Amino acid sequence: MSSKAFRLVLLLALSAVSASSLSGCGLFGRSWDVRFEVRGPGEATVKSRFAGDNDKVETASNTTLPWTKSRSVGFGFNDLWVEGGKPGTVCKVFVDDKLVGEKKVDDKGNATCRANNQDPE
Repeated sequence: MSSKAFRLVLLLALSAVSASSLSGCGLFGRSWDVRFEVRGPGEATVKSRFAGDNDKVETASNTTLPWTKSRSVGFGFNDLWVEGGKPGTVCKVFVDDKLVGEKKVDDKGNATCRANNQDPE
């Protein structure tokens, strides 16, 4: 294979990988409006990760409830964790304004909500 042909094959492979990773953040392909909510009395520590953020978990320590965060994202998992919530505290995940996940905190004050955005097959 000539040097020119090799560079062309390499460029095409890198372009395919780049397009694939960008589609996960909604730049190519479908995107969803995801909203996290935590409702309840008092305070709780809230951790969240939107699809496309990989290992980036955002933490709001001892935040006063209610707490809300929204983002438009591509395909993937959206995670919401509550720690130290008082009885009656609930986490919710909405995708395109439809409730897709809801959990009350357990006896330790913890709850996890998750939504998985996927393109229809």
